[in-house]
Amino acid sequence: MKSRIELSTKTDVVPVINVSLVVVLTLMIIAQSINQADTDINLPEARATQSEEENKIEITCNLEGQIFVGELEVVPSEIAPMLGEILRDNPGAITVVRADRDLLYGKIEEILAEVEKAHPSEISLATSPEGAGESTPEGVVAR
Repeated sequence: MKSRIELSTKTDVVPVINVSLVVVLTLMIIAQSINQADTDINLPEARATQSEEENKIEITCNLEGQIFVGELEVVPSEIAPMLGEILRDNPGAITVVRADRDLLYGKIEEILAEVEKAHPSEISLATSPEGAGESTPEGVVAR
């Protein structure tokens, strides 16, 4: 007697779906921390409205005097040309300036002057909520 052996070519999709859902959930959880700036700064405290604008350009200055447009370190004279290029592609973007609260006012004024040279539609200053002390990951934006 000859026995016939049949091979099954069915693919079980349940494990694939489970793995896919775990990957998606993991990416959703870590996406918030990926979007955070790497530079630690103490933002000044202020009473302002929360802004969750997706269309924003962040300029950060830490206590050591390093200036970042997004994640790229620049010198003050490079801010206006770089910001101008970004705004040419995205004219409605809000420019958010994040500066350490202990930074000298003159340094912040210099950065704001360079930002204004690029003629953004709106400039905002990032702050922490009153009484928060240290800067929080979700800085409040004062306009």
